[in-house]
Amino acid sequence: MKFLLRNWRWLISILISLVSVVLVVLNREWLWEAFQVALEAQPLWLLAAFCVVPLSFLVISHVLSVALRSVGYHLSLLHCWAIAIVAIIISQSIPAGGVGSYAFLVNTFTRSNVPPGEATLAASLEGITYITAMLIIFAISILYLAILGLAAGGASYIAGMVALVLLVATTFVLTRSAQRLTRWLTMLHEGVAGLLRQQWDKQWISRLVNGLMRGRELLKTRRLTYGWLVLVQLIGLCGHALAMLLVLVSLGTTVNYMVVLTAFGVALITSTFNVLPGGGGTVETAIVAVLVRLGVGEAAVPAAILFRLFNFWLMLPIAAACYHWLTHGTAPDARPRRRLSS
Repeated sequence: MKFLLRNWRWLISILISLVSVVLVVLNREWLWEAFQVALEAQPLWLLAAFCVVPLSFLVISHVLSVALRSVGYHLSLLHCWAIAIVAIIISQSIPAGGVGSYAFLVNTFTRSNVPPGEATLAASLEGITYITAMLIIFAISILYLAILGLAAGGASYIAGMVALVLLVATTFVLTRSAQRLTRWLTMLHEGVAGLLRQQWDKQWISRLVNGLMRGRELLKTRRLTYGWLVLVQLIGLCGHALAMLLVLVSLGTTVNYMVVLTAFGVALITSTFNVLPGGGGTVETAIVAVLVRLGVGEAAVPAAILFRLFNFWLMLPIAAACYHWLTHGTAPDARPRRRLSS
């Protein structure tokens, strides 16, 4: 046990490396196909698409920088960039990746001499603004699909209405009081446990409700910071959609930006609720399905393959290198500074 506690960073590095290797091995045929498709595309447009992806991560890293400054600390842009790459790739690579990403952020901030309370606050601010930006893009995607009136007819409208109802219901639930949320979750817990005849610990209810209350309080006290960071998150996510557009251009396909933003918005939600490592191919399937439905045609499949190659697979070794640097190199020192007004 002492060995594990003393060398946990090395062990996590080895685990991340093994996960990366396993993902590559399991998806080797898919990756080979991606490289074959890349050879047939226009190289300059592909290069532009690939360059846009790390630039989008750079934009999102500004969120971490501002979140830290809002609690009175500062890290260099290079460190924030590396942290953002690792956090995002973790969230995409493993089931419940959002939890792993949050834990990584908190640990990295505390290792950089940010007090635990402020580290938790900064990580929460990043997570809340990302979720908000993701939901905004998804809502835009659903609205765009509804306006176009897809070829599938009624089924598409029904799917859009279901998604909108879920968004409204989520907003309604998250704005309820702590007591009401606790009561509802307890009823749900007891109902499911009774149905399955299981005895489960109820502590997750208080942890979840307390986390939601902290997030709501955070929004109240830092409204301007929150609004700005949501905008930055949107710009960064739209940058990834731009990379997909450039991939389609490299394949000789003419398409407007709203089409790729819609496909990316649907894929974003798919990746969030995915329980398969690396997406398990469902993210690519979602992109292809939306692109085909919006009239992209046969270029949809190679576009999805190349986009995921740039957006995820080629970023895996970069994320692994950044993780090693952040956890085994000299820890960056988050210098205290004057707090930003909210």
